[in-house]
Amino acid sequence: MGFYKNQWRLYESMELGHEIIPAIGHMKARIPGSVQTDLMANGWLKDPNLGLASLDGEWVDNREWVYETNFSISDDWLQDRCELVFEGLDYSGEIYLNGGKVAGFEGMFIPVRLDITDRIRTNGSNRLLVVFHAAPDIDGQFGYSNQIRKLKSRFNYAWDWCPRIVPVGIWRDVYLQTYSEVKINDFYPNAMVEDNLIDGHVRFRTEVTVQRRGSYTISYKVITDQGEPKALAVHTMELECGNSFIEHELAVADIELWWPNGYGNQPLYEVGIEITSDNHIMKCQDRKLIGFRKLEFIKNPNSPESALPYTLVINGRPIFMKGVNWVPIRPFYGDVKADEYANYLGRFKDMNVNILRVWGGAIIEKQDFYQYCDANGLMVWQELLQSSSGINNTPPDDPKFLNDLEQVAIFAIKEKRSHPSLVIWCGGNELMWEGFKPVDERHANIARLKKVVEEHDPDRGFLPTSASGPSFNANVEHMGNGLHHDVHGPWLYLEGDHYEFFNKDDSLLLSEMGTPGISRAENIEKYAIGCSAWPPTKENPYWVHRGAWWIQWEQLNRLFGEWSRDHNELQIYSQASRYLQMESLRYAIEATRRREPYASGFIIWMGNEPFANNSNTSVIEYDGMVKPAYYAVKNAFSSLHISAKYDKVNFSEGERFSCQLYLHDELGTNGQTFEVQAEIVGIDGTVYKQDRFTCTSEQLATQAGELDWIVSGAPYSLFFLRLQVRDKEDAVVSTNTYLYSMDLLSPYRPLRQLPKASLAVELMGEGQLQIRNVSDITAVGVMIQEKEASRFVSFNHNYLHIFPGESVTIESSMQPMDTVERLVMNGFNIDLPS
Repeated sequence: MGFYKNQWRLYESMELGHEIIPAIGHMKARIPGSVQTDLMANGWLKDPNLGLASLDGEWVDNREWVYETNFSISDDWLQDRCELVFEGLDYSGEIYLNGGKVAGFEGMFIPVRLDITDRIRTNGSNRLLVVFHAAPDIDGQFGYSNQIRKLKSRFNYAWDWCPRIVPVGIWRDVYLQTYSEVKINDFYPNAMVEDNLIDGHVRFRTEVTVQRRGSYTISYKVITDQGEPKALAVHTMELECGNSFIEHELAVADIELWWPNGYGNQPLYEVGIEITSDNHIMKCQDRKLIGFRKLEFIKNPNSPESALPYTLVINGRPIFMKGVNWVPIRPFYGDVKADEYANYLGRFKDMNVNILRVWGGAIIEKQDFYQYCDANGLMVWQELLQSSSGINNTPPDDPKFLNDLEQVAIFAIKEKRSHPSLVIWCGGNELMWEGFKPVDERHANIARLKKVVEEHDPDRGFLPTSASGPSFNANVEHMGNGLHHDVHGPWLYLEGDHYEFFNKDDSLLLSEMGTPGISRAENIEKYAIGCSAWPPTKENPYWVHRGAWWIQWEQLNRLFGEWSRDHNELQIYSQASRYLQMESLRYAIEATRRREPYASGFIIWMGNEPFANNSNTSVIEYDGMVKPAYYAVKNAFSSLHISAKYDKVNFSEGERFSCQLYLHDELGTNGQTFEVQAEIVGIDGTVYKQDRFTCTSEQLATQAGELDWIVSGAPYSLFFLRLQVRDKEDAVVSTNTYLYSMDLLSPYRPLRQLPKASLAVELMGEGQLQIRNVSDITAVGVMIQEKEASRFVSFNHNYLHIFPGESVTIESSMQPMDTVERLVMNGFNIDLPS
């Protein structure tokens, strides 16, 4: 039920004596969830992704809301003590049971645990009311970080990638817990690996509340993921009343190591504890999944003395961080289910990602998120609920706020620290002193968080903020001076300066770099209810509402030639925007990998988005459909990869084109010889130059050769660099293709002027699809996708340039591959196959 402020407190009007009718009447609620999702389900609100509809929902968090339910329990279920547990209430309010107020609450990140032993009924129905007050007024993206006093997800108050949508309600699980004699409050099985990387042990630390002093038996077990017992131990202890800790260690021989995605498997072990009384009655138990892995952070080679250790080492092996920044799947984070996490996270696993930075302006991610990451080798960098605010970016030092932050951090650490995927705790996003200088532990806020991590989870890495400085972002003029450690940006394709920037970049870690790419045209049209999808300009409210920061109208006019405001060109405009995102991210990643091990990671801003933006820096759209950049990143993040280093993309007639070729090898094939073939090809398929290089893999990035060509007239002013790597068995193990232009004014304008290419598509069985170019012009940017975003289909490669007469075989995860009608194809210049 929905009420105006305090309206719910009165049952009848003092003037008329009539019952007070709520502003919004009874409706079914889904727990966990939010008031907004219930209002949508009951017809009170539209989907906020439609048109400008999110504006129509901004009243919801300014009302007061009451959840009501009735439940019954039996005498034989109830033990000595009964607690009502709310894992997450968003944000403040009051709780009533059987007509009496039990408690008030404030804060969404710490559970509310209430002793209701004397209030609960076993001889009838129990009536539970949870009242939510109006949401607090908190700064969104624009404001003052140092004035923040409440820990509530801030992106919901409007960020460049999400309009103002502020959830209210029960966002995590609710349950009753009953027990007698002893209760487990926190069970922490810390999986440790011996130096020999063969054996391990589990260090158990269990916090209990004891109601009855006496002798108890504590049993531990470790079970493999095949269900086989691996280690067992039994201890007898005298426990005193009150809160206490139980600590034991258990050796586990011949362990299987947990590895990040792309480096090995992720074996998980089930560990359990049981506490029984002296009469052999089991009183309480708990279980968790753990993974054995040895985690270290070391300094990057040749890094400045003041630099933090940014190189992540797992089981003795340095791991280049290939990551994305992660934000909630929806603004209504409460009702996101395990299968949705698997759907989105599975796409990043397929993209060769090995780490997710859980951005600080949102939430501590839920257990379903962490469990998927554990099982699939996706490491987690979890930030502790703080972010910049534009006007002031310094974190708060208010004593009460710091106490609240400490308690939230302690709870988060205790809840998450057994997960093998978790590798880094961080103070927050872009926290800085004046002058854009990242904060460190000299600030009271960061000092408090660092102390909490050292006390409760000392084996994990801690970063004060991201970026962690000493410069917030990299500057070409300062490159080479040791000022760029962990940096953010740029967030745009820098056009002619892009290649110089990344060729000179000396940062140790890029924890945010991104480029906008608009959503697919059909989605922009689909959501444009009552709005105009064209033109994509700063004067169009539809585009301003859905990604104002990332409107590319001026840039795409420069690079692709002038666009008409009156004639809808959204399809080709979408291709243009998405191409820039692909080229920008690919080159930035490859340039950073060429600096391994001096650079230790690249994390894209951003991976996903919680709102159906028209334009944004995400590589996955709101509904889960991937953008072309996804496949370029997948290739650039490959363990074995070929890349080209160049200075620009547009050349004049007679100018020298030159590039250096690099083989990237993280497979440990040092000493193996590969053959690299490089070709300059025209858009009509003419090969202007071909060269072969023999390359012996000797390090993470080995220069394989250099290719030069005097640029001569090419049809449609376009030419390609096509690279192919073969191993000693003559199998193709890596490919890459780059596009260049001879249009000096608008380098990508020729892509809008190409004649159509005709493609033939044939099913080959075993999930294979063959695409053949049956025309005399290259098909540029050919992208195959599933029609339904909810059914993710993984392709081994995609977004291809298919040359005249060429056939390309694509392997997919679609089983069975029985029809092409479940797929769609698009590109710059293709006639869609019938």
